[in-house]
Amino acid sequence: MSNTKNSIIYSYQALEFDKYHKSPTWYIMFSVIFVLLLIYAIITQSPITFIVFILLFVVTLLISTKEPKEILVEITKNGINLDQRTTFRYQDIDSFGVFIRDDIRFISIYLTEGMMRYARIPLGKENPDDIADILEQYIPREDGKERFIDTIDHILKI
Repeated sequence: MSNTKNSIIYSYQALEFDKYHKSPTWYIMFSVIFVLLLIYAIITQSPITFIVFILLFVVTLLISTKEPKEILVEITKNGINLDQRTTFRYQDIDSFGVFIRDDIRFISIYLTEGMMRYARIPLGKENPDDIADILEQYIPREDGKERFIDTIDHILKI
């Protein structure tokens, strides 16, 4: 896709993901669940399960402590660019939805093919209606189609 300036309809800066504040209680509960899962793996004498649980613990801690970086979001005539590295072409997007919960605001896009069939586009401080109005010219809007993993993500604050 060509990244010429004249094909950009709207651009803005936003954090790549929302950072949740985690209380000490969150870390205690996370550790207790982790220990219970390890005990389960030991009782069932499953070394693979034990290793998988340890890897999940480490990856979750790494992800939950990562600081978001600011990225450039560009809405063009051909698709949506994230930080000039990832492009979602309109022809590959089935629909989108706007989600606002507490301080968490993003656009979900549902892709027509590929291993990754869903992506979040951060809104930052932008007006969601302005962005939705632009996207509706190219792809259908389906609000309220939030995935189960987003709900779990919000509840667990990962």
